[in-house]
Amino acid sequence: MTAKQFQYEIQSYQEDCISNIISLFENLRQSKFFSNVFAEHHSVQKYNFPVQDSKNIDVMMETGTGKTFTFIKTIFELNKNFGYKKFIVLIPTVPIREGTKTNLEDTKDYFKSFYANEREKEIETFVYEGGNISAVKQFISTSHLSVLVMTPSSFNSRDNILNRPLEYDINTPELFQKNQQPPKSYLECLKRLNPIVIMDEPHRFEGDAFKKYFQGFDNYYLRFGATFPKKKDSLPLSNVGYVLDSISSFRQNLVKKIVVYTQDVVENTDTLVTIDNKKAIVNTLTNGICAKRTLGVGGIFNGKNIKKINKDSIVLNDDTIEKVDYSLSDESLRAMIRETIKIHFEKEKTLFEQGIKALTLFFIESDTSLFRGENPKIKTIFEEEYQKQWSVFSGQLSDEDSYKKYLLNDFDENGVLQVHKGYFSGDKGNADEKIKSGVDEILKDKKKLLSFESPTRFIFSIWALQEGWDNPNVFTICKLSNQGSEISKLQQIGRGLRICVNQDLKRNTLKALNENQEEFWKINNLDVVVSNKEQGFVEAIQNEILNNSFFISEQQFTEQELIKLLKEKSDFDDDTIITLVDDVLKENKMIVRKAIVDGQKIYEKSPDFSVILKAQNLPPAQTKVLENLFAFDAREFVQKGENKKEKKKVFIKPKHLQEFQNLWNTINKNAFYVLDVLDEENENTLIQNIKAEIEKLDIGEILLQTIRAELNINKIGANDAITEKLTDTVSYKSKVDYLEFVRNLSNKTKTPIAFVVKIFNALPNDFKSKMLCNNPAQALKEMVKIINKNMMNTLKANVKYDGISGSILPNVFKTENGKTYLETGSVGKFQKEIENDFSLKEKWVFEEVIEFDSQFEIDIIETDPNIDSIEVFGKLPQLKIKTPFGNYNPDFCYAIKTNEGNKLFLVVESKGYDTITEVSEDEKAKIDFSKKYFEALNEHYKNENVKISFKERINSTQLASLINNA
Repeated sequence: MTAKQFQYEIQSYQEDCISNIISLFENLRQSKFFSNVFAEHHSVQKYNFPVQDSKNIDVMMETGTGKTFTFIKTIFELNKNFGYKKFIVLIPTVPIREGTKTNLEDTKDYFKSFYANEREKEIETFVYEGGNISAVKQFISTSHLSVLVMTPSSFNSRDNILNRPLEYDINTPELFQKNQQPPKSYLECLKRLNPIVIMDEPHRFEGDAFKKYFQGFDNYYLRFGATFPKKKDSLPLSNVGYVLDSISSFRQNLVKKIVVYTQDVVENTDTLVTIDNKKAIVNTLTNGICAKRTLGVGGIFNGKNIKKINKDSIVLNDDTIEKVDYSLSDESLRAMIRETIKIHFEKEKTLFEQGIKALTLFFIESDTSLFRGENPKIKTIFEEEYQKQWSVFSGQLSDEDSYKKYLLNDFDENGVLQVHKGYFSGDKGNADEKIKSGVDEILKDKKKLLSFESPTRFIFSIWALQEGWDNPNVFTICKLSNQGSEISKLQQIGRGLRICVNQDLKRNTLKALNENQEEFWKINNLDVVVSNKEQGFVEAIQNEILNNSFFISEQQFTEQELIKLLKEKSDFDDDTIITLVDDVLKENKMIVRKAIVDGQKIYEKSPDFSVILKAQNLPPAQTKVLENLFAFDAREFVQKGENKKEKKKVFIKPKHLQEFQNLWNTINKNAFYVLDVLDEENENTLIQNIKAEIEKLDIGEILLQTIRAELNINKIGANDAITEKLTDTVSYKSKVDYLEFVRNLSNKTKTPIAFVVKIFNALPNDFKSKMLCNNPAQALKEMVKIINKNMMNTLKANVKYDGISGSILPNVFKTENGKTYLETGSVGKFQKEIENDFSLKEKWVFEEVIEFDSQFEIDIIETDPNIDSIEVFGKLPQLKIKTPFGNYNPDFCYAIKTNEGNKLFLVVESKGYDTITEVSEDEKAKIDFSKKYFEALNEHYKNENVKISFKERINSTQLASLINNA
């Protein structure tokens, strides 16, 4: 059976690019001046770029539009028209190298048939990697049309193999000219071949080292890039052969449409997102909606004034430092993964039925252990969430459905999920066969990955798949990491922009879909999931599209700029252009004056520009030019995902209202804790216990070391050029300000300074003068731990709750149209609708929705058995029990009917840990204080036939067991 091949079709924009390049070479061959050739070319093409006296020819093509295919065909055309045989393709990274190698292989049969009657039928390809000098030797010696694929890191250092002296003479005639000395290195051999160099993503080749070692490649070099950054000292776009910018690629239906979803857990606090121009960009949760604020010095951040704004942090008025934190909580990771899988499933069945395999790409932090190792957190979360949604989606399908049969291949014979693989730095040489197989499928075997025969549909990577790796069927990208924020947003999502292919490897272009624009966007649609910490992600992509496009700004321009652009974009004479500006654009209010700056009128485009233009009935040529003046359609190509359904109010079922209100009013009391005053004997015992533990501390001294470093001038550039030797070590004793030390100890332990002074005075002088002075900072940390531990134990033994019969707390129950509800978010951050298979559905207090704070909670709510004795079951609306360590909020409440007819209210604190030992000390302390609170409640109700039981529920504890114990 013949293996399937990608089906290529002639694309007019690619042909235009190649035609431009061949035309330039033809004119240059005719010994015309370089600058004249490009000035004339720019004039004909309406390009407004600089011409410089260098040998670069620049091609800008948007990500996903087939740069590699275009430069491969350019190689054939340059060989056919001018006889060039030697080409070097420079690529910046391993994934790009693998992608280039695969593209050269995949297009071989296509170009062989296309150029069957030409002098060459195929390109002989050599790849220089891992020091395999034989590839370079073969490239030098072959007489066929050939390409050497390599990275600049292969030669941009003196110690590279290519720069070392040759071990023997190379006698290839092409390397010598009259009276020339033999070449001294392989790099010099390559330069003497006078190859045409093609740079893929040239903005990655900046730096003095590259410039130094690239000198000597004296033929023309073609720079093919999607990105030519517009920043100081970066690569300028010059001597331009062809431009296909962002807007043009979208307008010509050459890439997918982009929809961005912001999906994350938003904490009820201010979060520092970034610092921009000495302003703090902050996320704030307001009425359940995440909003971005810009704060300066004096602004309020979590109730505190900002005193100072640094490069990546802010200082508050209490000297607290808040840093920009891009890390995502486990809850956020789970929420984003869950949403991404949901998006994948929602589109996969439709695509499957059209013979298109859907792939999803996850970018994670630079920590491979998140996906591999003993506790691969992200992998585990993905598998849990995937299997849940797999069960739901597959359960809705009949056994005869071909998509259902396809989904059954997601698990191997042992029930192990096999839909996900990862590619990370260093994987190329991984000895693990399973990992190697996955990497090969991702990097090299594009056809297998696109086939329904492979179950792989989810790929995890650490930005390693930036430029170069291209799979056309990536339909969803999820950014679980903000790493790579310095990379352009278009580059970040560029892996998913390519037009998809079906099982016959044929592209689903607009032409293939019978020019049906709606159907094209429906299929070729890239969904991107980002966290709320990436506020402005959509706007950033839209701005990039505008900045990468050569259109006038629609918000601010002068009349002179407008006239200049009209001249560049048309063949109109001056009279026609002035008429268009004055009588069409100005007269019909298609452009409106915005301001006058230094006597210069500033205009902006009318929001009704398109509507007014259609009504003018201008000649088609004029209409087309005016349509293309502004990049006003960027927002059509990059959109925000539809807002999720607004969260509902949490209505209480009428049949449970009275019982739930009774339960709530019974346990929600305005109690306060009271600490028994320690008598002198107990206080002395506490001080002596703390003193005894502090005295056992062994604080290591700080040493000052002198290190001598010597530079061997004969080894400059080598790893052992510098030798270091430890020549002196001196013990360093710190001077300690005892008063300041005691103040710090009091602040950090939140303990009265008078009590800390008693502890400090009880310590022996030997400890203060020796151990404390060894390392005061370390001593402070250790002493804080000891005091906190002892104080916690003392507090537990001496606290009691009072005031239960006192003032009534504010009412949390609201009324609307005769129905009682709780405010949205009262009982959990997340909300989902109640499903039919919910075991405790009838006894659940709330209508329509479940609010919850964690996956462990939703598992409890949805999977607990329906036990007869339960009358009412619900989440507690923030029962705030006051403790010395802050408020505490138990999770669940149950009204239980007992055999004796008494009222039993069960309050449960759930913890998703395997054992109680995993719970933090602070949390344990709060739980212990809560137990005392409920003991006080039971004492208060002892004569009212009401019992309240407070229980901890650790992971696998069964509900029936809790009820029986209660």
